[in-house]
Amino acid sequence: MVDNSMIASEYTSIKYSSMATLAQLLATIAQSFLSIGLGMQLAISAIVIHHLYGNTKSDFSISLNEASWYGSILFIIHPFGCFLSGILQERFGKKRCMIFANIPSIIGWTLLYLAHSSFFLYASTLLMGFSIGVGAGAVHAYIGEITEPRIRGAMASLTNTAALFGIMITFTLSSFFDWRTVALLSICCPIICILLIIFIPESPIWLIAKGKNEKAEKALCWLRGWVDSDTVKPELFKLLHYNNVSGTIGTQYSNVVTSDNKNLLSKIAQFKEPSVYKPMKLIMIYFFTSYVINLTPGKPFIGKIMTEVGLRDNQSIYLIIFSILQMVGSVILILTIRRFRKRFLSLVTISMNSFLLLLFSVYIVAMKNNYIKSTQWIPLTLIGGVYLSGGCGVACIPWMLIGEVFPNKSRGIATGVCTGMSYLLLFALTKSYLTVEMFLSIEYSMLLFGCIGICGLIYFYFYLPETENKTLLEIEEFFASDQKVERR
Repeated sequence: MVDNSMIASEYTSIKYSSMATLAQLLATIAQSFLSIGLGMQLAISAIVIHHLYGNTKSDFSISLNEASWYGSILFIIHPFGCFLSGILQERFGKKRCMIFANIPSIIGWTLLYLAHSSFFLYASTLLMGFSIGVGAGAVHAYIGEITEPRIRGAMASLTNTAALFGIMITFTLSSFFDWRTVALLSICCPIICILLIIFIPESPIWLIAKGKNEKAEKALCWLRGWVDSDTVKPELFKLLHYNNVSGTIGTQYSNVVTSDNKNLLSKIAQFKEPSVYKPMKLIMIYFFTSYVINLTPGKPFIGKIMTEVGLRDNQSIYLIIFSILQMVGSVILILTIRRFRKRFLSLVTISMNSFLLLLFSVYIVAMKNNYIKSTQWIPLTLIGGVYLSGGCGVACIPWMLIGEVFPNKSRGIATGVCTGMSYLLLFALTKSYLTVEMFLSIEYSMLLFGCIGICGLIYFYFYLPETENKTLLEIEEFFASDQKVERR
């Protein structure tokens, strides 16, 4: 058995060169094409519906009911892909899982290009949604496992920014080409993704868990700047120790071999362990809070919201402005997360979004009761502020945490299940948004959202730990124990 203090001292003292950052950046960019594809798939339905709904001049058109189903099926199928992703990650690894996720995407884009009826539209979006589900969990788990603690947050932020970039690409293409040409051009994204992922290494942690320690060492050499084996030896010992503590298998550098049953029932049983259900509860509460205070359920109805608050003209321009603001926020997150860290940014952006929503509610009440005149700059500033602030933290951070907070032996299936549950939650919130607004009115809906944000702020102040610049073992040990959250 290797001495734990020796491992810790060697690992913490080692400093890799800038080439290590470059190698991890290249691996992140390669798999980020999955996230770019996700953004493109989320945006294409709005373009297709805009061109085909009630359009008698097109070769075929769709009804309101067909448009509703086409726009929502994508979210319904996500969880099925997420649950399968957990199994695929455990058995075949993150790399193969991400490669596989691109195949239904290619077929989906092809079907959309060839579509001449609503049936083909449904089939294409089902395949795209399944692709998103399979790839989402693997992307975040991969980033969490290959990156050094010092840059893990920035790399995860880059992945989230890629999805917003994909949305902007699709809207930009649609301004030059018809929807069929956009679909045809979009096939390039998953093809490029497959070609790039082939050249990046598998997660060293997964390789060690499968007893492939020599391949893990080579992968680690690649990820730390194409160095020799002696340079990564201290970190490799640390990862071997981490796998042994986590209950996964390591064979070459350690005599500790676990006999954990790898069947599906044993994986499900792991959700009873505090190291799994505690972070899952935290993440799901974070997703709920994030979706609500970022107005995510109202995005399909953002035109209706803008009309009600006096933004009747230039709505397409405003939508572009909002998407740019959210992307700018995500870039700010990349640049600041290492300095300010996830916990601080979470608390600050939740506070800002909650305040903006409460202020938005007050403005609508004052406008409807003629206390003030309707002015476009106030609601435009408030909604834009929500998107900008959300991009700086609360909209992106839960996706970063997914790849960090779960224990090694459960990370694959836990990230898949958690991602699937988040999409089910988003589907439920989106479907219920109009009902809530109809029952409460828009001003009191915003008041409710702001109050939910305040409740989330109180919860996270007491229960959200700091994971930035922490090793995966330190994070796992925190959730497995009764440690208190540091509130510095």
